[in-house]
Amino acid sequence: MIPPNDNQPAAAPTPADWMLVVDDDEQVRGMIGNMLADAGVEVVTVPGGTAALKVLDARPIEPVLILTDVMMPGMDGLTFAKKLVALRGRSKIAIMSGHFGNEAYWPVELRNVPFLPKPCRMAELKELVDSARLEFRR
Repeated sequence: MIPPNDNQPAAAPTPADWMLVVDDDEQVRGMIGNMLADAGVEVVTVPGGTAALKVLDARPIEPVLILTDVMMPGMDGLTFAKKLVALRGRSKIAIMSGHFGNEAYWPVELRNVPFLPKPCRMAELKELVDSARLEFRR
């Protein structure tokens, strides 16, 4: 579940704001990437966890939000998210899926990671972006 909005104003984007979308479905990546771009941030989309790790290694500033699908070939989203949690950066990590929503079966270290059901609504995504921006600046 997406954490509730505490009625705090959204943090304004900065030139360093960028977000990473990891999904093997090109249409989903494009749709979510466009929705995030409409929120006023730079968006990088990649088809899987291995490609995402390469992008993260290559960029000097970590993303405000990393949104990953669960079911992907190669490195699945839960494995990718576990690697991110172990790195303990400031990026907010969120997991999305159209099939795999029972968080009780997730690894223990991911049980506090927000979940976004697919297809997602713009309001849910905007709320996630706003909370990620606020947390990133703390």
